[in-house]
Amino acid sequence: MAFRSSGGASGMRRGVPRMWSGVSDDILIPEAALPSQFGDIWHKTRAITPERALALAVLWEAVLDLTKYRFAARRRQQRLYWEAYEWVTSDDRAWAFSFANLCDAIGLNVEPVRIQLLGELLPAAQMSQRGRTVPAHEPMLEKAA
Repeated sequence: MAFRSSGGASGMRRGVPRMWSGVSDDILIPEAALPSQFGDIWHKTRAITPERALALAVLWEAVLDLTKYRFAARRRQQRLYWEAYEWVTSDDRAWAFSFANLCDAIGLNVEPVRIQLLGELLPAAQMSQRGRTVPAHEPMLEKAA
């Protein structure tokens, strides 16, 4: 049995089957990488410290309360929503578990996380301070008494 060197219709080249994907073989050759580029991977542990896990759990609970209870009919669920909302919008750093302190502990920037969580629900004063303007037709959410 003779193999064709051009590949042709048989899909074989020098005795090795090959598949044509439309991508040049040159693109599949890896580029050289310096060991310093992998310093974080080699020297940092992937284990999460208990303090960081607690911070993530508190932040995750706020995310769940904000998404799950936004349009809640029951008072308890409304209270959970508003507690999470006030916690996220607060800039207080006196308390160890404030939103800003937990974001710092996790390594996240406070403002982008706040905007991602609340977006259009941020109060107008805070939106203008953060560089975004609120359209006049946009309804503002108010806390129920």
